[in-house]
Amino acid sequence: MKDLLELTKKIEDKTLREKVVEFLKDLRLSSKHFKKYPKEKLDNAGSLFVISTSGLGPIERDIVNHTVALTDLCISVSENFEKNYGLKLKKDFLVAASILHDLMKSFEYKRDKKGELEPTGIMLDHTMLAVAELYKRDFPEEVIHIVASHFGEGGPTPPRTFEAVVFHHLDSLVSMIEYYHHGKKKMDEQIIFLTEEDLKKLGEKTEQLE
Repeated sequence: MKDLLELTKKIEDKTLREKVVEFLKDLRLSSKHFKKYPKEKLDNAGSLFVISTSGLGPIERDIVNHTVALTDLCISVSENFEKNYGLKLKKDFLVAASILHDLMKSFEYKRDKKGELEPTGIMLDHTMLAVAELYKRDFPEEVIHIVASHFGEGGPTPPRTFEAVVFHHLDSLVSMIEYYHHGKKKMDEQIIFLTEEDLKKLGEKTEQLE
């Protein structure tokens, strides 16, 4: 929470900044129909995702670290595009959307007694939940659009502004880097220890196959 609140200081527009801060401090689902679902604390919030062609299997993502990395990148790219192309992106909208876009994953996944992630059973995904709640709290349409379209052209709401297009691709880039980085660490940690007896048995089986 401390890291996310620190990020809100990057939003220059006072009204928008206050809305984002309030959203963080009062993270909830307003609809009475969704109050039955548990909410994971943001410090522990995570999600599982997979790139089907990788062969690595599901990888756990830390929501806060993902948000911090993505927001920093949004700011850097905004400055780069203005410097090199004269394209002045609405940085406040990008930063706000970056902070907000994955928060509702805290309602999608919870930690079990072992600290492992498991689905809560909620039937709407984090994007739909976020859009509904942002609309309820009267956020700017352009911020809601960035959040709604962050899945990209294949989603129900394709990106239709420069900010939304940039955000989708940066989110995808960060996600891919996270996936392969954590996936590699996961594979590196899979060390198998064999005793002399195990090696002897393996040798005997190999001889039988030959």
